[in-house]
Amino acid sequence: METKSLLKRRVLRDDVAEYLMESILRGDLNPGDKIIESKLARELSISQGAVREAIRDLIAQGVLETEPYKGTRIRTLSKEQLNDYYDVRTEIEALAVRWSVIKHRSRYLDLDYLKNCVDNMAVCVEMNDTKNMRKNDMAFHLAIVQGAHSESLAKAWHSLGNYYWTYIAVYYDHAASLLNAQVDKHRMMYEAIAGADINAYAQCVRGHYFDANTLFPEKISD
Repeated sequence: METKSLLKRRVLRDDVAEYLMESILRGDLNPGDKIIESKLARELSISQGAVREAIRDLIAQGVLETEPYKGTRIRTLSKEQLNDYYDVRTEIEALAVRWSVIKHRSRYLDLDYLKNCVDNMAVCVEMNDTKNMRKNDMAFHLAIVQGAHSESLAKAWHSLGNYYWTYIAVYYDHAASLLNAQVDKHRMMYEAIAGADINAYAQCVRGHYFDANTLFPEKISD
């Protein structure tokens, strides 16, 4: 991978953060992998300051985690943490749809864009393009939150971080049989939003996540 040519000495921390996210989505970096500031700076031919700022941003977003004397690594999740994340994100997105429909009469919901995201996901499954499937998945949910036209709600959603998608990225390639079902579930969410059916969306969004027991088969619930 020609990392030096990718950034060409760009020093903005957003560029470094984007590069790290892309590496995770490609599977080049996995949960638990260490991020060494000096090594990354050398690879990208940029200052350690830019890398340090990007790392701080990704820690704040929950993508990375750091421990004293252990360094910084791609965040790992337990089954319990993943289920907790599901619950919180469900509430935020259901509230976003409620505000979009009731407060704004769907004025800020771009239904064509949401449908396009789902259609793109279907194409990606056919082409076995898991990276762009994840990107369209992320774009779909972000557009739903933006439809609420609430800065505070958007901040709450972003504060959860992208670690769900970064963590799930590791499992997409091992769960190919589940991807068509994911497209169908996102299409159901789109139809609920297009029909302004708030309750149907709330049920759909909670049911569309990958089952934590599937992702953690070694841990059996009591």
